[in-house]
Amino acid sequence: MIRTKPNQSRKTAVVHVLGCKVNQTEAWAMAQILRDRGYEVVSSSQHPDLIVINTCCVTSKAEGKSRRLINRLSRTFPGAQLVVTGCLAEVNPLAVEGVSKAVNVLGTFDKDHFESFVARGLVLPEGQERLGSWNCCEFIDMVVPGIPGRARAFLKIQDGCSHNCAYCIVPIARGPSRSLPIGRVKAHVQYLKDRGYGEIVLTGINLGGYGRDLTPSLVVEDLLQGLLEEAGDVRFRLSSIEPQDITPRLIELVAGQDRLCRHFHIPLQSGDDRILKIMGRPYNSASIKALTERILRHIPDACIGFDVMVGFPGEDQDAFRQTVQLIEHSGTSYLHVFPFSSRPGTAAASMGPKVPENVLRERVQQLRTLSRTLKSSFFQRSLGKTFKVIPESRPDPKTQTFVGRTDNYIPVRVQSTETSHDSNAFFVFLERIIDDEVHGICLKAPHRLPVQ
Repeated sequence: MIRTKPNQSRKTAVVHVLGCKVNQTEAWAMAQILRDRGYEVVSSSQHPDLIVINTCCVTSKAEGKSRRLINRLSRTFPGAQLVVTGCLAEVNPLAVEGVSKAVNVLGTFDKDHFESFVARGLVLPEGQERLGSWNCCEFIDMVVPGIPGRARAFLKIQDGCSHNCAYCIVPIARGPSRSLPIGRVKAHVQYLKDRGYGEIVLTGINLGGYGRDLTPSLVVEDLLQGLLEEAGDVRFRLSSIEPQDITPRLIELVAGQDRLCRHFHIPLQSGDDRILKIMGRPYNSASIKALTERILRHIPDACIGFDVMVGFPGEDQDAFRQTVQLIEHSGTSYLHVFPFSSRPGTAAASMGPKVPENVLRERVQQLRTLSRTLKSSFFQRSLGKTFKVIPESRPDPKTQTFVGRTDNYIPVRVQSTETSHDSNAFFVFLERIIDDEVHGICLKAPHRLPVQ
């Protein structure tokens, strides 16, 4: 949910968001558009004028969560204008159109034109047929949101996906891969830099596909090199990136540039070659092992995270064991574990055999326990070293501490009394672990907080 303080003299809007980092980035952008159009965007209100819900439907469970939120908010605030957008609004608009007479459903194409929608008074052009994600053939540039009180900003540079993994609804929900032209990326980076943001997270649905649709075509490494030449002391972090897109050139760039975060979040999904093939994933376990070995050989302190899908149809005990073994021997720092949830409209929805629910829960729990062990080991290996840290939030007035993030994605707690209160980047010595939390000693504070 987007949070700011209310001002009763203007119309109020509440923006809810479910799902991925791209959804969150889009929600921040929509909130900024509403502010620019005179709305007061608040965290909650007894009588909101407008409620925007940016939905997710990547799994059936995610769709159910989105639908429950829509129904609850429509019942609680019958007088509010309700705008439902995001992936559910594209894939299954009939699921929400009948919820309320005051609802507007904005699919992928219409969401991309949210600014025009607000400028028209929250109405779609009269007589216009609903245009779907298949009409999205170019990247639509929304406003660039900052996050009040934080030194990290998120910038969406890519949308959509042209792959067809068996479990994934994203190509239908968001359309084909499309990229923000490099000139616009640089302009947005400069905008965020001028406002004091010390880290910019580059986000996308299929980030490694950036630039291939542009003329002339580019790759993400070309973009990073261009940003490093022009963006001063800002550091950049890549969000989730497919393993086949982590090239030797990208690894060398990260290894040689301290302004590129040593962090790779990789959608592994499975470590079993048979399951990967059924999923339609374009790699195998041997290539993943070779990839992580290359990363750690060139970047010893790199943080490697895996997305892991548990219980894909046909995943037997041997397939699960292969996944566990690959994870244990790949230098992984943490896991994002989620159970397979059948998504109607995908090839996997009709596949079998299904993994029993009790087995599914046991496997999820086993991998989450493994993730905690991997994370603890990674933290322990990092003690005694110094990192540049960007704060995640302002200091806690009660504890006089704040939590920042190292470039290799370690959250570290630091005494705010050791820092200058107008700074946003610190060199921190990682000293010890207390209750599974890394504590550090601040050494330097060279930059200022973002301009609000």
